[in-house]
Amino acid sequence: MSNSTKEQKLKLLRQRFAKDLQAKITRIQNLWSDVQISRTEKRWVDLNHCVHSLSGSAPTFGFNRLGALLKEIEKVLRTNTDIVFDQEQVTLINDLINKAMDLANSGMDSPVCELSKLVVQQKKNEKPTVVYLEDDVQLAEQCKHHLEHFGFLVKIYHSGDSLIEACSSLKPDAMLVDIHLFPGALSGPDAISALKKSTKIECPVIFASNYDTWHDRLSVIRAGGHAYIRKPINLHELVEELDRLTGRSKEEYRILIVDDNELLAQHYATVLSSAGMETRVITDVSKVLDEMPDFAPDVVIMDIYMPGCTGVEAAGVIRQHSAYTSIPIIYLSTESELLNQLEALRVGGDDFLQKPITDYHLLSAVQIRAQRYRELRQLMNKDSLTGLLNHVSLKLCLEREVAAAERRPVSFCFAMIDIDFFKSINDNYGHPEGDRVIKTLSRLLINRLRESDIAGRYGGEEFAVVLKNTSLEDCVKVVECIRNGFSEIQFTVGDSHYSSTFSAGIVQWTPKMTMEELVSSADEALYKAKNQGRNRVCTWNIGLSRSS
Repeated sequence: MSNSTKEQKLKLLRQRFAKDLQAKITRIQNLWSDVQISRTEKRWVDLNHCVHSLSGSAPTFGFNRLGALLKEIEKVLRTNTDIVFDQEQVTLINDLINKAMDLANSGMDSPVCELSKLVVQQKKNEKPTVVYLEDDVQLAEQCKHHLEHFGFLVKIYHSGDSLIEACSSLKPDAMLVDIHLFPGALSGPDAISALKKSTKIECPVIFASNYDTWHDRLSVIRAGGHAYIRKPINLHELVEELDRLTGRSKEEYRILIVDDNELLAQHYATVLSSAGMETRVITDVSKVLDEMPDFAPDVVIMDIYMPGCTGVEAAGVIRQHSAYTSIPIIYLSTESELLNQLEALRVGGDDFLQKPITDYHLLSAVQIRAQRYRELRQLMNKDSLTGLLNHVSLKLCLEREVAAAERRPVSFCFAMIDIDFFKSINDNYGHPEGDRVIKTLSRLLINRLRESDIAGRYGGEEFAVVLKNTSLEDCVKVVECIRNGFSEIQFTVGDSHYSSTFSAGIVQWTPKMTMEELVSSADEALYKAKNQGRNRVCTWNIGLSRSS
């Protein structure tokens, strides 16, 4: 969904809110009249919920004064839990409700933030453009060749002057700049400083140097550099930095929104999705546990005051499940009493945001929590060397895919990948170099696979990949492409150069096939690939055995 489409959706949500506003205030007015006559608990609860819900949502849709007025009503109601009001309070609430109706009729009184000003959209399905300033022609071409395997488009310039001239029209996603260019030319930091003054370019810059001196590092900071790497350039380190700085992420943050106010929840969902997050809305709090396993949220946003079950109670239920103890829960409520907020956090929450909240505040808070959760989860679930899923996490993901495939008429492919003659790399060049090869292949898998695919380190130099909704034929094409790319990468150790290859075995899941059978079948196909000479991809079919 484009930003313009999302803007239109937000506009329609505001229109729906404004259209229903008079009816909502009329309902508050009727409930207030009923409470004074009957003093029944149910009408009292309904009244408080209606006032609370509207006071929190009105500012979000451009009715700031109405929200503040309803907040005053909410405060008066909370001071009378015995449902007994004196004449002064009755007059005050009647007056406030009448004013609320007038404000509803007068329309919005505050501007609404535009999505284009709220978030910076990432370019989708495009190769990030990297500008490389390097006077060593051979080194520049070699680095370009490697980076193109990882999905980058590289443009090389050999002098600061030529770079400045080119960037008047070019808008790169990142720059890689040598600090020390040939004598008499602009230095890398000076060239970037001049470039930023003349073109107002804002992309991140990585500086590379043969040295590691205070002066060089300081010059990078003063030139607005974002990273500093040593030559000879470690390819894995460079790709990691470029991925980080260009915002290339293989997995969107998943945000579960629990709020009985559907319009407000949809507004939050639209704002968060505009920043590249995947959202899911639940208006019935009792359905939360049904959504958790399949959606696997990174953050749960939850209102506190909901009919039938409070957000605090729901958080307690979520925390009863060991799998969900670390998922951040953000309370979003009009509750302003500090003690009540702290009690809510004690039960199961991680943060408390008070309504009304600006879209920017919401977006920032959710991004921070989601990022920290991902980092923590990575420490627990990811392999420390490669950043891919570890063995245990990989098997859990594979179990879920098998279970999901049994429920839905979809299939997937599973591939086992093993680096050829890996022991000889360790023997000839040392274990640190072997680790570099492993990390390079893992990075290649991350960048060549889709966001929906799963990759993990099965053990040692062995990897496993799950390609969702993929035929066996298409899976072979993908793995073959990765195999070819990996074989073309040149590794450098001192004056020595070498390349590496891998073999792979692929199996397509079929109904009733267990996880154990899936792994065993892929392993059989991998053995076949190695037995036929290595550096190839083989598939499993019925009747394949290790003797074949």
